[in-house]
Amino acid sequence: MDAPQQTVRSAIDFARTALVSPGDWLTGHQRRSAWLECRDARTNELDLARRAALSPNAVDGSHTSTGDLPAEAVEVLHRVTSDPGRLTRSWADDTMAVIGDATYTELVGIAATASAIDMFDVAYGTGSDTDDEADLPDAIDGEPAQIRPDDVGDIGAWVPQTVGGANANVSRTLSLVPVTNRSWRGIVDGLYSRGIEFTNLMWDRALTRPQVELVATRTTAELECFY
Repeated sequence: MDAPQQTVRSAIDFARTALVSPGDWLTGHQRRSAWLECRDARTNELDLARRAALSPNAVDGSHTSTGDLPAEAVEVLHRVTSDPGRLTRSWADDTMAVIGDATYTELVGIAATASAIDMFDVAYGTGSDTDDEADLPDAIDGEPAQIRPDDVGDIGAWVPQTVGGANANVSRTLSLVPVTNRSWRGIVDGLYSRGIEFTNLMWDRALTRPQVELVATRTTAELECFY
């Protein structure tokens, strides 16, 4: 395996372990259950019906709680995974009023990371596009960090983020939950920006910088990414 492949694989492996480890406000068992809910969202009948409807609110029904997660958390995971382009600020505010802004942010981070890992594995030929849990690591015991950073505040986003423009928005989106953000930024660096290499306009990789940005642009358009 050459150096670029090793960089990508290391990021994926780190994030995979992180998703079943104690996080910011959720335990490893809760995070593993959340990963399973994200997988279920790809084929869940309610999610598919919402996705096909003119408005997701036109479809009756809601997701229920699991043994590890309350119903509101399950709803976040399914909505973020299956139909993120039509989420609304009012829906997010109502949800955060129940589960808290930090837990909400952690769930969004789990959904984003889980989707990246699973789709990478499918594309790489090492995974399957199913909701099966056979390939998931076992949950790791321990308590969540439960640390709210001091340098986050209202910057006009839906959730508090690092105040100041030192980092790109994609790097500080999950700054309210630093444990979750660590593995998310690892995914971003490993699969795309490579950290400080991002400022270089010429990349010595299998794909040129313009080719990488073309793939990134097409992908974000298909997935209705805000950025």
